[in-house]
Amino acid sequence: MGRIARDSIEEVRRTNDIVEVIAGYLPLQKRGASFWACCPFHDEKTPSFTVHQVRQTYKCFGCGEFGSVIDFVMKHEKLDFVETIEKLADRANVSLRFDAGGPTQADRSLRARALDMMLWAQRGFVANLERHEPARQYLESRGLGGDVAERWGIGYAPDEYHRQSDAALKKFDAETVEATGLCKHNERGWYDFFRGRVTFPIRDAQSRIVGFGARLLDPDAKAQKYVNSAEGLLFHKSKLLYGIDRLAQSQMLKHSGRVLIMEGYTDVIAAHEAGFDNAVAPLGTALTLEQLALVRRYGAGVTLVLDGDEAGLTAAERGVNVCLEAGIDAKVAVVEGAKDPFDLLRSQGPAGLQAILDKSRDAFEFKLDVVRRRNDLSRPVEAESALRELAETIGRAESDSLRELYSRKVAVALGLREGAVFQAVGAAHARHAQQAQRADKAPAARVAPTDARQAYEREVLRMLFEHPNALSRAGEIVYPDAFSTPGLQALYREMLNAWEEHGELIPGALLAQLPAEARPELERVLEHVSLPENQSANPGTNTEQEARLVKELQTLAEHAEIQTGGGRSLADLRQRKGRKGPRSA
Repeated sequence: MGRIARDSIEEVRRTNDIVEVIAGYLPLQKRGASFWACCPFHDEKTPSFTVHQVRQTYKCFGCGEFGSVIDFVMKHEKLDFVETIEKLADRANVSLRFDAGGPTQADRSLRARALDMMLWAQRGFVANLERHEPARQYLESRGLGGDVAERWGIGYAPDEYHRQSDAALKKFDAETVEATGLCKHNERGWYDFFRGRVTFPIRDAQSRIVGFGARLLDPDAKAQKYVNSAEGLLFHKSKLLYGIDRLAQSQMLKHSGRVLIMEGYTDVIAAHEAGFDNAVAPLGTALTLEQLALVRRYGAGVTLVLDGDEAGLTAAERGVNVCLEAGIDAKVAVVEGAKDPFDLLRSQGPAGLQAILDKSRDAFEFKLDVVRRRNDLSRPVEAESALRELAETIGRAESDSLRELYSRKVAVALGLREGAVFQAVGAAHARHAQQAQRADKAPAARVAPTDARQAYEREVLRMLFEHPNALSRAGEIVYPDAFSTPGLQALYREMLNAWEEHGELIPGALLAQLPAEARPELERVLEHVSLPENQSANPGTNTEQEARLVKELQTLAEHAEIQTGGGRSLADLRQRKGRKGPRSA
């Protein structure tokens, strides 16, 4: 998928006023030129979270969080950058544009229509449940009826071949109907994919319905008990988790910092209903790295809550392997004396699940025990087999320190020399690691910048924020690489770009384009900035302050020409008479 075009990102930022967006999440109170609230990113009783409309930025003076409207939605909703831009684009009715390789307008239109049909189908499934007594009785018998079914959008797909497809084709075009995966067609025509099943809507992190899971009512049926939507335009099961749309508001997650990963829909529903609102589940597949990356947005660690039968233990081991590869903090909680977390919660309530969680074990310790049970370590051949298996697992971890720490544990557990384990793990890691890209030619050495120089450069940038018209000349005087650090270089470059492209300098707009190392520099510069209310370009303006700023830029450009060892200070520079132009490109 191509990247969202730079100007499209700016359009999304510009059409989503930061005060209006954040006011949809927090009660803001106006004080002077800013708006204040209690910070949503840490616990506090006295408001220290401020939103500045002119700057289009927010800042918390308690925890230090700082950013634009895009950053706020990303952090609050736990979305990635593209998801956030899409959400804000939908809010402002902006059509996104992509660089080469991105989805076409037709592709985006099809996706939007498919999402609309998913909502239409969900309303139909819920209405069908109201009319189908056996389905309602089944749900009631499982503790999933009434309000629970309503809260989770549980519905019913009638055991008919053409009901949904006939209705869908009257409302949507055939391309859209096919893209949802809800209806299929063959040489005999269209037919419904879900039939005679209770349905569970599956939502993405933005709460959009992208698929359905469905369970047969008839326990004796020969067909597969659970089925999910087929892979397609909207549904990618390896990148989704059931319940992920609820994690951003999870109170248990704020308290524990851990996400509970269970096996099925009903486990997750029962957990949430019992107060464990930090539970999610894969969609009938083994846990994937993509799913763990998704989970990492919400919590520092995960706990795998799995059945105590053989299948559950096998799934636990597979999940542990993936967690170790991802380098995520993982624990394992095995449900004993019950079939699954759903049955445990029905029989013992929240206290029963909490007792299991209290006994959870470190994932690597769990893996060690499994391997030791599988091998007779008194036999050298089996001990070597255990080492190879553990080395393969550890070797997938990207972190050098984690590989070392796990290797030391293996040496103790297997009674081996650490050197032998390190060698086996190193060989495994070499096999799994991608070949390193050829290193770029090292750049010429630069003098380590002094604090005084960086302070001076920040002062120049502060002046540019307060007198942005000078940016029309700044690029001709000093190039970005004249600044002493990558962060300051990137900030200055984006300031030039913003003025050239839009004729204005809005801090919130810069944040969407800045690399990580430049964001703290923008925050520091803004600490002492007083922004003008109107930043529109005015080529005719040539104030005394702007003339002074041009001289400072010339000084900065000249300073960049001086080689190391000269011992000259910036004050000395201002007395020099020399070339005023910018550095060579």
